[in-house]
Amino acid sequence: MSRYHIAPTKTNLIKMKQSLVFAREGYELMEEKRQILVAEMMGLLGRTREAEETVDRQIAEAYRELHQAMIRMGKNALCQTANAVNLSAEISVAAKRVMGVRLPLVEVEIGDSGPYYSLPGTSVWLDAAADRFKELLLSLGQLAQFRLGVLRLALEVKKTVRRVNSLEKIAIPDFTETLHYITNVLDEQERENLFILKLLKGRMRKRKAL
Repeated sequence: MSRYHIAPTKTNLIKMKQSLVFAREGYELMEEKRQILVAEMMGLLGRTREAEETVDRQIAEAYRELHQAMIRMGKNALCQTANAVNLSAEISVAAKRVMGVRLPLVEVEIGDSGPYYSLPGTSVWLDAAADRFKELLLSLGQLAQFRLGVLRLALEVKKTVRRVNSLEKIAIPDFTETLHYITNVLDEQERENLFILKLLKGRMRKRKAL
């Protein structure tokens, strides 16, 4: 029995065929979109893991060199020197679209007006630590870009999967079932009409014979 309560007419049969074609085309498009989004997300996941490893390594290197600078300069001297450092970081966020999904493009610009301190009384380890922390800021911006991109792609994949499943498991079966129902009813009506027509022809022949 049809899931759609519609009259089994030839007009509705045509409409149901069109709806089924549209649903199947929509399913193919949604499935293609899902595959593209998943491929994009998996590629971005790989870049995210690489960025995470880079950030972890840079954090370790930066704090190791900062620790060496503190050993050689002393904590108080290091803190006083750090107050003289004048760094600024500007973050700008743009976007690109992938299958309708806005993926962020994060750019970090570091303003550097060094030198911040005189060379006597400082350590080369302090310079190295400052360089490592600047590199770390750039890497953190890239990591944020990748992570947010993965999150947005994952949400869109989830939505697309729901639409694909809805078309595959609900809409297409319902349209198919309704189409079969209307077709069977119309075929039965046609058989009944043929039977009645034959019956009428037989009676007319009998009347002529009399």
